[in-house]
Amino acid sequence: MKIAVLCGHYPYSGAGVIAYESAKELSQRHAVTFVHGGEADSDRREGALRILSLRLPPEGERRTWHLYWNRALVRRLGGVLDRLAPDVVHFHIVQRRSFSLAALLLSRRFRSVWTLHDQWHLCVRSVPEPPSCEGMRRFCLACSTWPGLSVANKILKEAVFAASKLEVVTPSRWLADLTRYSMLGRKKVHLVYNGIDLGRFCPLPAVKSHARESGAPKLLFVAGPNDPTKGLTELLQAFPLVRKMFPSLRLRVVGEPPPGVGEKEGVEVAGRVSRERMVEEYRGCDLFVLPTLADNTPVTLMEAMASGLPVVATAVGGIPELVSEGVTGKLVARRDVPALARAVAELVGDAALRQRMGIQARAAAEARFGKERMASDLERIYGSGSGDEREMRVEAVASALGGRR
Repeated sequence: MKIAVLCGHYPYSGAGVIAYESAKELSQRHAVTFVHGGEADSDRREGALRILSLRLPPEGERRTWHLYWNRALVRRLGGVLDRLAPDVVHFHIVQRRSFSLAALLLSRRFRSVWTLHDQWHLCVRSVPEPPSCEGMRRFCLACSTWPGLSVANKILKEAVFAASKLEVVTPSRWLADLTRYSMLGRKKVHLVYNGIDLGRFCPLPAVKSHARESGAPKLLFVAGPNDPTKGLTELLQAFPLVRKMFPSLRLRVVGEPPPGVGEKEGVEVAGRVSRERMVEEYRGCDLFVLPTLADNTPVTLMEAMASGLPVVATAVGGIPELVSEGVTGKLVARRDVPALARAVAELVGDAALRQRMGIQARAAAEARFGKERMASDLERIYGSGSGDEREMRVEAVASALGGRR
């Protein structure tokens, strides 16, 4: 089977990671081309995977309309797909730093699947403002953040969705449920949890792990550059409360937080870290904390669990589908700083509990987060797997969405 996996600017975000990992895994059994946006045109190979980069307009030249329609870029992408002649096109990111919404109309020429990674298909932004907003259930008519624009955005997107011939993939039941308030919910919807490389993201060997436990406990927080939705503000409020009980506790921040964060007592800032080095970041810490205000199924959360770390996270979006409360970690309400501090303190103060939850987290990752499982699920959707298995999966998701097919 010939498959074209389309992604926006790469590398960019966890969604880009999932797009690339799925393409790489599928390329072991199919002719796969990973098409992404970049600073320059290029055509190269990584083993069996062909990687095409299409030059995107520089960020300073992109206007608001680029999010919805870039005629030249969509036409060029269509020409690339014509030459590839894929059996299926799999869209991932079509919003910010990408090919634009109108690229979905290419689904009228090629059989197409679209994986939804956030709420952009329902909202003006990928993360609504405020993050708890689910006004898309009412067509965004009462939006106080973007009055007028929210409705225009909704009408335009819904028109493109109606004109597109798509099947939809959601990585969580939560997002699948929200999507039924859109024209996309009337299309065939599949539930496919994201997958990661469990061979790369794995715990330390037992001997080294025992040596690691002898040091001062260390928390790990990972987020993109200055991303206020990931909950760093709340974590920095909770951290001193926990440190009063455990003075040797440390917090390692991966990413680019606001200035001054690294000057706080007990906090160290690693800055941007490559995916190759992230393996050691997970292995060098004792507890992963993600008090995000809004999320779907964070890749960093899956990687931490696969690395044998217990987690403390907020019960938002699809996170409760990844973390089992009291088994693989602790879940708290968003912006509840006292609850966050209590959950972190409980795990910091009980090494045996951390170890048990870390073992369970790894077991959960092995059972559910493998990229091989993700690729197999996608193959069934594409039609290269068992027809009976594929129909069973569609029926299961239709049932989760209220029985609609």
